[in-house]
Order: sequence, then structure tokens, then C-alpha cells
Amino acid sequence: MTPVQRRVVVWLAALLCAVLTARLGVWQLSRADEKKQAHALMQAQLSQAPWGNADWPCDRGLDASRLPAYKPVVLEGQWLANRTVFLDNRPMDGMSGFVVVTPLLLDGGEGACRRRIVLVERGWLPRDVRDRTRLPEVPPGAAKVRVLGRVVHGLSRTYQLGSESAVASAPGPLLRQNADVAFWRNWLGQVPVAGAVLQVQAETPVEQRDVMHRNWPEPGLGQDKHLAYAAQWFALSALTIGLTVWFQIIRPRRARAHVPI
Repeated sequence: MTPVQRRVVVWLAALLCAVLTARLGVWQLSRADEKKQAHALMQAQLSQAPWGNADWPCDRGLDASRLPAYKPVVLEGQWLANRTVFLDNRPMDGMSGFVVVTPLLLDGGEGACRRRIVLVERGWLPRDVRDRTRLPEVPPGAAKVRVLGRVVHGLSRTYQLGSESAVASAPGPLLRQNADVAFWRNWLGQVPVAGAVLQVQAETPVEQRDVMHRNWPEPGLGQDKHLAYAAQWFALSALTIGLTVWFQIIRPRRARAHVPI
């Protein structure tokens, strides 16, 4: 490879690295902006009147992304406690544990709105470190409960390797990594309504028996982290160009200027 060809390769590699790191910086800025918008949306929704049972759309095939995320809800119904699902590998406050999801059978409704079921992330419980197979006990709740929460587009999801086993036929709490629509159709015998609820405080009148944590991460958290990452990527891009200019242009010229004639 000639000196000219070597310089061309070095410049192409430097430009590729600079462009790639700059694009990663732009992506981090866009992530920070997404979280900023999500936080602003949540604040705007919290000032609105909450949804009740009659407000939740009855169309079970509705695209959940069309629901007003973070909108407050006050729903009344009955827990289907024997269909509770523990979503595994969901840490909170640095501890390992489960997100507890219990279907809520909504009161009222006629026709397509009759016997609607909405999925509720009731709270979080820690894992028993002495027996990792043991599931925590969840209070069954009263015959009728009033749930205060926020609309979310879907349940918490985490990365998983492979597919999970088939749904057990016997009722009772079940441990899952994730739970999609097909799972709930089999587990409940019907498709729940679109979206889900993130419960933000204990339902009444069983508050005194509620041991679940609800320190849910707020939308918008982590903006500073993304901005810091963006600054690092932009700095690396600038450093790549700066070092290339120094070693390929400035330093050779300085060396030639000091060569004795």
C-alpha cells in the first residue's frame, strides 16, 4: 500500500468513526427529548378528569397506542385473584422481585361492554432470596374494589430467551416472564380490553393489608443520562477528527518545517 493509499484509508476510517459517533449522539438527544415529551404528557394528563368504568373503550381489538397514556383512572370492579400473574425479573429500588398483575372485572356495561376485563399492574413484591421458586402471597381484596391508577399502553415487558411453557389449566397465581394477548386469551377465556392500568395507590377498603410497593419510575427520568451520553459521543467524534487532522496534516507539516536543508 502506497503512502497516498494509506492516508486515504486513514481518512475514510476517521470520517466513518466520526459520523457514526455523531449519529449516536443525535440518537441520545432524541431519546432525551422523547422522555421530556413523555413527562410533559403525563403532567398534562394528570390535570384531566379521571376515566371511570364507562369511559374505557369496549373494543377489545383497539390499538392500545391510541389510548391516552398516563390519564388518571378510577375503576370499580372485582379482582380475578385466581388469575394473578407474577411478572419475573422486575427489579425495583435495586431489589429483585415481581410485578403483580391481576385482571379486574369491571362493574356495569351492556352488550360489547359487558364483562370487560382490564389488566392492572397492582404493585411490586420482593423475591424470597431463600427460596427463589416461592411466590409471595397477595391479599385477595374485597368483593368490590376501587382502583386508582394511570392508563398505560401495555404491561411491563423484559427480554426473554425462547418461548415460555403453555398455560396451566388449574387456576392460581402463575409465574411468567412476559404475558402477551395470546396468553391472556387462554388464561382468562377472553381477550382483555386494550391497554392496562398502572395502580398508583392501594385500593379501598383493604389499604391496611396492602404490602405492595408502587415506586414506579416516572416518565422523563433519565434525561440527564441521555444528555451525558450524547456529550460523550459528540466529544469522541470531535476527538477522532482532531487526532486525524493532527497526525495526518499538522504533525507532518511541522516535521517537514524542521528538516534541515
